[in-house]
Amino acid sequence: MLYGAEEVRDLMLDDGMRIELATQLRTMNRVLDCIVPDSPVEAIAEAIEIALKAVGRQEMTQAVTILEEVVNTNPFWLRGYLLLATVYQYVQAVDQAIATTENGLAACASGLRLFGASKWVETVERINGPVVHSRIRNHAERHRQYERIFRHRLAMLQIRCGNLDEAIEQWSAIEEVHCA
Repeated sequence: MLYGAEEVRDLMLDDGMRIELATQLRTMNRVLDCIVPDSPVEAIAEAIEIALKAVGRQEMTQAVTILEEVVNTNPFWLRGYLLLATVYQYVQAVDQAIATTENGLAACASGLRLFGASKWVETVERINGPVVHSRIRNHAERHRQYERIFRHRLAMLQIRCGNLDEAIEQWSAIEEVHCA
């Protein structure tokens, strides 16, 4: 079967989008491993791999379903929100990408509140181990890094939608968090 020039271009663009998305998700996952390493959980690593293979086969619905399932099971899996929002963005579901990013930001804020809760701080202060204090500081710092990532992503999505006031609000929040 012979294809016309426009059909070939469309096929190449579709294939390029699929490859680009799979590559972007793998790269994002590796970069996040370096910037904000998560504790290795075999089930999550397996879910990521299955979702990436689904993207490679252009089965976006399956990729979304897998990522949503893991995020719903573990609402503090911050990386999952970023991966899911990226898939939504590529399938042109920008409103869902924004909502997912906002949900990730909310989960991040909940985690930060948890680490800053007075009972939590009192409990930690009673423990005299430097390793425990270091791990708690690392968890809090990891949440602050994710918060900056979520706000940046949200600002970029808002700009893409033409919601400049909301984008400026996110950039301002990034600056406030960075200065604090």
